[in-house]
Amino acid sequence: MTRPVLHLVNGDHAARAVAQAGLGEFAIVWRDVLHDGPVQDLSDDMQARSRAAFIAAAGWGSEAAAAAAFDERDRRLQQAFSSPVELVLWFAPGLHDQLQRLQVLARAARCPGLRATISEAALAGQAGLLDRPGLSAAFERRCEVGPSALARALEGWLAFTDGDAGRLDRLLDADDCDSPLLDAAIRRWREEFPALADGLSRSERNVLEALGRGVFRAREVLVAACHHAEEIVFQADVPFASVLCRLSSGEAPLLSHPDQRPVTMAALVAGERVFWNDSLLITRAGRECLAGQRDWMAQAPARSMGGVLLEGPAGWRWDAAANRMHRMPPG
Repeated sequence: MTRPVLHLVNGDHAARAVAQAGLGEFAIVWRDVLHDGPVQDLSDDMQARSRAAFIAAAGWGSEAAAAAAFDERDRRLQQAFSSPVELVLWFAPGLHDQLQRLQVLARAARCPGLRATISEAALAGQAGLLDRPGLSAAFERRCEVGPSALARALEGWLAFTDGDAGRLDRLLDADDCDSPLLDAAIRRWREEFPALADGLSRSERNVLEALGRGVFRAREVLVAACHHAEEIVFQADVPFASVLCRLSSGEAPLLSHPDQRPVTMAALVAGERVFWNDSLLITRAGRECLAGQRDWMAQAPARSMGGVLLEGPAGWRWDAAANRMHRMPPG
């Protein structure tokens, strides 16, 4: 007997596209920006609480609303796992989607009473969307996720959420499963750690290099740093605004407004149009970082990446020359 089909999609745009393509009911929209903030290997309930608290602290939304949305999402996923359905996952290439995919498949791998069949139908393109014929064709080509792929996803999730960032290297070294999209996402994820020489993440460097070339308006910096400087776009507007705010912080900010005002999330909340049309300038400290004459992590605000807390010059760095994670000793 054919199982009923339920869809799990990576966002509201994909939900509308799948519904308009007449492919059946979508069950869950998976919303979370896992490449920002703390993500540990916790129970569903504790994870929801942690992520909701981060979203509120980052100025992205209400903690109560985020917690309620996560609770509803998690409840529906567990219902799907315990039902004799085909759960079709729609995730695109790139860091944002592949981390969400890890979270979903890691939960499936740990579900002792899993009754659902898990299948994947890829979303394609920079925006992760297809037209109606493309969606229908992708649906017809969907593949069942077998035990080895579930195990690999769980390994990836545990590496992502571990406080030992060297586990990311070991995951890629193992190469025991053909997971090119996951491997590409993990490689891009390592580049978001502070670089060994200057403490800048790749996203931060993209911003400063755009400003150094004379790109001034915040919206244009977003396009230059995210769309033109990335193989696959993963940063949305609000998380990118947080990158600008971080670079604008501290005693020696790396960027600022021309009148030396800092960039703040409060300004974005007050008016998106004004925020994105405002001008930005790279500072002397920013140019020194790009030249390798200053270590950004000596003053950068503490932040979490997956299971790793970045605070001060010591700790995990990305060594591009060695293609490995590197742990800086204290002092």
